[in-house]
Amino acid sequence: MSEFRFRLQSVVQLRERERDQAAQAYEKATLAQQQLDDEIQRRQQDHDAQQPLQTTDDQQVVDPQRIIESQRYQLVLLQEIAELRTKRQLVDTECERRRQVLVAHEQRVRSLEKLKDKQAADWQAREARGEQIALDQWAGFQYWHNNRPPAPSSTESAPNRSQFRSE
Repeated sequence: MSEFRFRLQSVVQLRERERDQAAQAYEKATLAQQQLDDEIQRRQQDHDAQQPLQTTDDQQVVDPQRIIESQRYQLVLLQEIAELRTKRQLVDTECERRRQVLVAHEQRVRSLEKLKDKQAADWQAREARGEQIALDQWAGFQYWHNNRPPAPSSTESAPNRSQFRSE
């Protein structure tokens, strides 16, 4: 019995490489999302940390310069947070696009794998049919060989040469 060979195996390997590349691209995009989220969170924490600097206790002297600098820094932080959120939206869009590309590549690979499985099952069925035919032929031959009528003896069935001579 020969071995099944999928003729499109090189195409499967190509599609798998494309899928793996798409997965890496998607992973990079999700990593960029995470980094932007971390940066937004750090900036938000810095912004929140400036709030106590602008309030004073009754016992402390108010330093207007410190309050102004803190407010300016908060405005800069808010502007940076807004820019980071805009970048985050762009990265979200790109991440979704890459996810869709990954899904498309995964579907292509899956469809080739289904084709391979179907062809392997068809090949196995053909091979099994061929083996069954060979076994049936052998069994028929064995039956015929074991159950044939006995051969006539050589004196009974063989014509005498003298019968064919012309006299």
